[in-house]
Amino acid sequence: MANKRVYFLPGRAESLVAGLGQLITKMGYSIHGREMVSDFARLRFAEQLALIRSDLEPAVWHSEAVLVGRSYGAYLLLHALADMEPFPGKILLCSPVLGAAIAKNGFYGSLPPRAEKLVKLATRNGFPAPLYMEIHTGAEDKGCEPLLTARFASLVGNTKLNVVPGAGHELREDYLQRVLREFLCDELDSASI
Repeated sequence: MANKRVYFLPGRAESLVAGLGQLITKMGYSIHGREMVSDFARLRFAEQLALIRSDLEPAVWHSEAVLVGRSYGAYLLLHALADMEPFPGKILLCSPVLGAAIAKNGFYGSLPPRAEKLVKLATRNGFPAPLYMEIHTGAEDKGCEPLLTARFASLVGNTKLNVVPGAGHELREDYLQRVLREFLCDELDSASI
């Protein structure tokens, strides 16, 4: 029987059971992960990464495992994975934050902790390439710079990138439903072979 669990990290101030998490559960998957609300959101960055790593190691480190990250949750997931062995399963990232976002007026729109680490690691071939990673982001996303995303995806390898024309940081629900159906159904098909 195929793996029916997804480890999910939503964006800031988002719960596991709303938005993308709700779409995943409607497909019959159980979700576990960390919500970007409550006590977890108040922890220091290093403490958040340590908890995510502890979640991943025992229960989610196998070839049928599926990791999903959205926005800042994707950022935390990638930072946690950066200090681990290459992930043996599949990763889906939606509108991931990958570093600093610059607003049109030239000021930082977002400056997360360790903003340059992911791209620097990838540039030096130091990011542990997972078995498979898929990234979906909007062409007009102010929090996930499409050029930075394209660069990161090409440097890491094993990564499929989809830049959605006209879309911003919040990808449309019908688009996300299609992405999840294809990503998770492909996961089910490969797990049953």
